[in-house]
Amino acid sequence: MEAFSVLLVDDEEEFLETLVKRLTKRKLDVTGVTSALDAIRVLKEKPVDIVVLDVKMPGMDGMEA
Repeated sequence: MEAFSVLLVDDEEEFLETLVKRLTKRKLDVTGVTSALDAIRVLKEKPVDIVVLDVKMPGMDGMEA
């Protein structure tokens, strides 16, 4: 079975790094970015199965993304 691809978006870098490490250990294909604009760039290059998006972020927030 192919691993799910997950995009995590959160401006809190330590929290994001922890989630990326934990999900990677569970054999998921995880990408983490710290802004909504970076998330949009990633999605244009590589489609993913799941996006976990922080709602409150500086600049473009999760709802706007």
